[in-house]
Amino acid sequence: MPRRPREKKHRGVFERESGSGIWWVRFMDLDGKRKSRCIGAFSDAVDFYEGEKVRIRKGVIAPVASHRGIRYGVLIDDALTYSETSHRDQRVFAQRLDVVREQFGNRIAETITPAGISEWFAAMADERGWTPATVNRYRAAMSKAFKIGIQNRKVNNNPARLVPQRKEPPGKIRFLTNDEEKRLRAALKDRAFCVPQLDVALHTGMRKSEQFSVTWDQVDFAQKYIHLDTTKNGSDRYVSMNSEVLRTLQALKETHKRLSLPGDSTLFVSGQGKPMSDPREWFNAACDEAKIEGVTWHTLRHTFASRLVMAGVDLKTVQELMGHKTIAMTARYAHLSPAHKLSALERLVTTRKRGRVVATRKTDQLRVRNKRSGANAPEVNLTPRE
Repeated sequence: MPRRPREKKHRGVFERESGSGIWWVRFMDLDGKRKSRCIGAFSDAVDFYEGEKVRIRKGVIAPVASHRGIRYGVLIDDALTYSETSHRDQRVFAQRLDVVREQFGNRIAETITPAGISEWFAAMADERGWTPATVNRYRAAMSKAFKIGIQNRKVNNNPARLVPQRKEPPGKIRFLTNDEEKRLRAALKDRAFCVPQLDVALHTGMRKSEQFSVTWDQVDFAQKYIHLDTTKNGSDRYVSMNSEVLRTLQALKETHKRLSLPGDSTLFVSGQGKPMSDPREWFNAACDEAKIEGVTWHTLRHTFASRLVMAGVDLKTVQELMGHKTIAMTARYAHLSPAHKLSALERLVTTRKRGRVVATRKTDQLRVRNKRSGANAPEVNLTPRE
């Protein structure tokens, strides 16, 4: 009787009873638990095990140490607790982590790999149309949760940090034209409480989160500035107030007194006379009514920067007024409209013509003086060089 060929040893594939011909596979499940499964034939067991290895490489499951570890959902909870006191835009941060929780919340944190995160981002780009910018924001949210977990000594690694950031296109910076502002203000004719919010945004360039979190104790009418305790950059800064902002805030202060609102309330009130923190509802409705497309509240910040540059303010000053850390960011925001660029180019023509007129006048004056003295006027070429 011919002997049965001996199967080669294969890691993760074994016989519980030697010589039985019934082969088992040892692998890790989604939670990092070590499991065994009876497959049968040796070739089938090898195929099953190799399939699990492919899933591991793609990040569907990953081998971990013998202990189970902590779930990523716990790290998300810690990150949300942290954001309540330290994050400027808590709502958006929480929304992103809620989406992440659906995918990774029940996973053992140590089993999540950079490859698995990258594969999920690719799937979301296909299924939901996530742009590179959106992917980068979710990457940052995941990384923050891991970073807090490391600080709390609940995990040792941050796989999200190893996921490369996606290159974001610069995009077109949108700002309001003078005609669009007129139409927007016309749409606010029956929304008087909205006008002060618009005026302060256009004359300070504050971010929405900054403008609608400021309280009266941060406003100094004597020194003409608003002190922002915490900004997007993580540092404080002073926002200067021009005469328009001073007039607007002084009127708002009187409104607060008339409504008997607390002294520590935010600056702006709703149509019902209550402090408000988000202008999105009325702003979107007014833009629709004015037939203005492609704008958000942040467009007002772009408008502030663009108008400063159009008025001849140097970029360094604009950088300080905007609260940017680098001049490169200011240059990106403070672009100019095509009409303003053409106006600047026309100055070259005006300057050239003016130079020719001045040169002609000087030549004529020289000829008159020489005629009076009885001398012939020399040939003088005072026209500008080409």
